Amino acid sequence: MPIDLSTIPMIDTHEHLVDESFRVTRENDILAMFLRHYVTTDLANAGLPGSKLEELCDPGQPLENRWAELEPFLHNVANTAYARALTIAVNDLYGIPRLDRETIAEAGRRVADASQPGLYRKVFHKAGIETAVVHDLDSIYDASLAYGTPVPRPSDPPGLFKKAIKGSDLLYLPDKIAFDQMASALGGSPVHSLQNYLDLIDSVFERSSEAAAVKFGHAYERSLATSKPTFHEADQAFNSLLSSANPEEWGANTAIRPIQDFLIHHIIQQAIRHDLPIQIHTGLLEGSYNNLNNANPRHLIPLLMEYKEARFVLFHGGYPWTRDFIALGKMFPNVWLDMCWVWIISPRTGREMLHEMIETLPQNKVTAFGGDYIFVEGTYGHSVLARQNITRVLEEKVAEKWFGEDEACQYAHAVMYDNARALYVKQT
Repeated sequence: MPIDLSTIPMIDTHEHLVDESFRVTRENDILAMFLRHYVTTDLANAGLPGSKLEELCDPGQPLENRWAELEPFLHNVANTAYARALTIAVNDLYGIPRLDRETIAEAGRRVADASQPGLYRKVFHKAGIETAVVHDLDSIYDASLAYGTPVPRPSDPPGLFKKAIKGSDLLYLPDKIAFDQMASALGGSPVHSLQNYLDLIDSVFERSSEAAAVKFGHAYERSLATSKPTFHEADQAFNSLLSSANPEEWGANTAIRPIQDFLIHHIIQQAIRHDLPIQIHTGLLEGSYNNLNNANPRHLIPLLMEYKEARFVLFHGGYPWTRDFIALGKMFPNVWLDMCWVWIISPRTGREMLHEMIETLPQNKVTAFGGDYIFVEGTYGHSVLARQNITRVLEEKVAEKWFGEDEACQYAHAVMYDNARALYVKQT
């Protein structure tokens, strides 16, 4: 019997959506937007040169000409889930069944016309998304925002977003000037010691009373494996960096690693103190030519063992270590498993994971959707794939007589809404 999940609301556990005002005023060209995230990696793997990508994203050039250059590469990636999400979005949101040379101009006009204030709320409503936890990347466009604090953005639709403290930003130590800028922005003392910097980090938490979580994405830069240096060891390394004018030393892994490891422990301790879930990127790294081994979720075991009072939310299914990921959820009461990004990495993998998690984990330890996009059309397409595949799994579980229909719908409500609400929405 078919199961209808269309009326179950979702809480989107992870997004990177740019400020809506930026989208409306500065980035509403269809290719400049769609080629900024995910499908770009598939296009690079299909042979599209990076230099050509920049040309294709230039709204100053005629759209039809850019499409003609892109189309041969896009043909080679049309089979991927990244491309499928975009096809769903342009069809459902803009009435364009597919992007091709006959439809691209009209699709471009409709995307530009839709880029008005209120776009995010409209798309979220159509997707059935009540709210989203946003790890914003606005520091890409405004360096003054790169201080970890989840800054409310003037154009954020009221109630639509919950913000995450950017724990990774607090680990990166660019130079002494950046420290002084951060201190000035946060109203703290200049950074002359590790303790000064710890005080600044503490002020980020104090100023972030509305934050929903802390997010770590440091696997993009280094291993998730974390040692436990003493304060003295970290302080010595910190003082050595402060006295160095050599930018290469500031970027050297051996120089900053003990500092970062100490800071990871400190930030986790602050998250516990402020009762915030700790989101951690595991598995696949977006883009090309990165060290995937850094993101193996098994590297987190010492932290999971040490901080039993924490709430760790492991992201992205740990792909390709999906069974290791599930095993961590089985073994550690302080671990929740999140399927954000998974449905556009591989819907089949997502289905297999959900089948296994139904059979192995308490239903309150899984959150089933996070769009993980910088543009809202991607979020929408991803949400459709998530609903379709969650439905398919639950129908199979009913056919297997693992669930009754009512039990399947109750499970869907838990993993699509209730569990995320319990983690991220402050109860009053």
